[in-house]
Amino acid sequence: MKDKKVKTEPINKTQLRREPVTRRKLGEILVETGLISSEKLAEGLEAQKSSGKRLGQILIEMNLISEEEIAFALAMQLKIPYVDLSNFEIPQNVIETIPESVSRKFLCVPIALKNSVLDVAMADPLDLNMMKDLQFITGFSIQPAISTSSQIIEMIEKYYHPEKTIGDVADEFMGEELMEFLPEKEVEEEEEEHGIDMKDSPFVKMVDLIIKNAIKKGASDVHIEAQENQVRVRNRVDGVLQDSIKLPKWTQPIIISRIKVLGGMDISEKRLPQDGRIKVRSKNVSVDLRVSTLPTYYGEKAVIRILNKQEAFMSLPELGFSEKSLVAIQNFIAQPQGMLLITGPTGSGKTSTLYACMQAIKSDELNIITVEDPVEYELPGINQVQINEKVGLTFPFVLRSILRQDPNVIMIGEIRDVDTAEIALQASLTGHLVLSTLHTNDAPSAITRLVDIGMAPYMIASSVIGVVAQRLVRVICPECKEEYVPNPELLGRLGLDGKALPFKFYRGTGCSRCGNLGFKGRTVIEEVMVMSRKIRELTQASATADEIREAAMATGMTTLGISGLKKIEKGITTIGEVLKAVQQKEELTTICPYCGRGVSLDFRDCPYCKKPLVPTCASCGRIVQPEWVVCPYCRNDLKPS
Repeated sequence: MKDKKVKTEPINKTQLRREPVTRRKLGEILVETGLISSEKLAEGLEAQKSSGKRLGQILIEMNLISEEEIAFALAMQLKIPYVDLSNFEIPQNVIETIPESVSRKFLCVPIALKNSVLDVAMADPLDLNMMKDLQFITGFSIQPAISTSSQIIEMIEKYYHPEKTIGDVADEFMGEELMEFLPEKEVEEEEEEHGIDMKDSPFVKMVDLIIKNAIKKGASDVHIEAQENQVRVRNRVDGVLQDSIKLPKWTQPIIISRIKVLGGMDISEKRLPQDGRIKVRSKNVSVDLRVSTLPTYYGEKAVIRILNKQEAFMSLPELGFSEKSLVAIQNFIAQPQGMLLITGPTGSGKTSTLYACMQAIKSDELNIITVEDPVEYELPGINQVQINEKVGLTFPFVLRSILRQDPNVIMIGEIRDVDTAEIALQASLTGHLVLSTLHTNDAPSAITRLVDIGMAPYMIASSVIGVVAQRLVRVICPECKEEYVPNPELLGRLGLDGKALPFKFYRGTGCSRCGNLGFKGRTVIEEVMVMSRKIRELTQASATADEIREAAMATGMTTLGISGLKKIEKGITTIGEVLKAVQQKEELTTICPYCGRGVSLDFRDCPYCKKPLVPTCASCGRIVQPEWVVCPYCRNDLKPS
């Protein structure tokens, strides 16, 4: 790194303010150093009177002196370094300290950073307002140096983000309608209070772009993450996080502050997590946003949950349930009383199923009340209560009050404790239909979970009418769908042989419609358990989940694994997606090579066609491998010679 510097003692801003008292005039220095004659200086001073420009600029325009010469003279006058930027290398972490728009506005560029002191090369170091703004924007003490305008512009073009700057991103909004954030009045008051002029700021457009882009892609969440040298924005689409855009590090506090203002949060509090809510409205879309901020090592992270009303209200058939399961669920919600439980891990679509059930039974004849934490979607015609534990508005407290509100249907966001479970079960026994969720891996485990919470088995047997366990799997993109043969490892996990496939397998190759992922949208795989007489007896006898599962399968319950296999067979999803969703071995299934029906992996014979699923020796009955020609246990020939 080579540079030419005049070794003069640098000064700080305080010195700059005091300097005019003793500072020599620029014209005198130019004449003394022989850079210009007294006559030419007089011409320049005369021209300056009518133009109002600085003397140096006038002399350059009159071709009486070069940029380099005037910069050198200013360095001598102000006693600050002169920097030749022609062969100067600027580290990436330094260039990111000042936004490109600010560098262009003030004709300055950062060149070094050490011990919270930022060296900035500038064309006009006499601009004290610039010094204040730079110190405010960067958070560092500013050490001025002087260089020529043309060299500074070259450095700006060379170093500032060739990919996508804030200005470039903001330009994408030219001609497009900006989103309206509600309530406007509160936002404006907050912005005025903190002195933020956001009306025409590119950061308004940036936040707008991030949200609009996420909605356009059908994302459920937006993650704005502070990293060491950048800000990463990711969208969760179909349950998987995808990179959206990367921004310079300096944008992070401004974007987070903008989001906090919109969400009604405290922008001065950066040490604690905060939550907020934003309503967004534009010409074509209206969504609710739930915002959460979290202090991390490199700065605050924000996650925006997008609650899109247009896409939220899916009907039961649209969710992807099989015809058999759909009929069973419709029968459950048609009952005048009882409890229907929806189970599955976080992100398995339980809330969407509950809302679809309420949409299906909603009528003017029914009083439907929900208790949620928080209320995710506003449902017209339904009374929704949001939990607020800070003031004592808990699930048990609200439920006791709801029972005095003459409800027909009660929806409980989640059964978390013994009090909530007890009131819910009692409500289902006294003439109310109760819909709720539990976090269990499968349908039979919901019964044992209620017992573990502390519920009496006889109450569970009397009140629960059905349990639906579900997962979400991604759907193969129809535009780039192709037939293929899965690798032997995947087939082996399903107990299949690659030489004799029972049906065709499909995958997505990736196209512009699906963002080169091969998937577009999600569907449900489910396990619907009807509380039959046999299962009620087992529940009262405190049977294990495995015993309840065997009884449910004997009465026709389709397991998650078989439901997933049917989706694979129909070409809706892939083996990998099903294996990701159905993790436990007992839930995985195989295909009978003789009749093609789905059966459990631990079955030795097919219950439908009585054919052996696991090869055994006809002499000793022990399990053998298909390629063996002799039984290693009894020496019986396995294949005819």
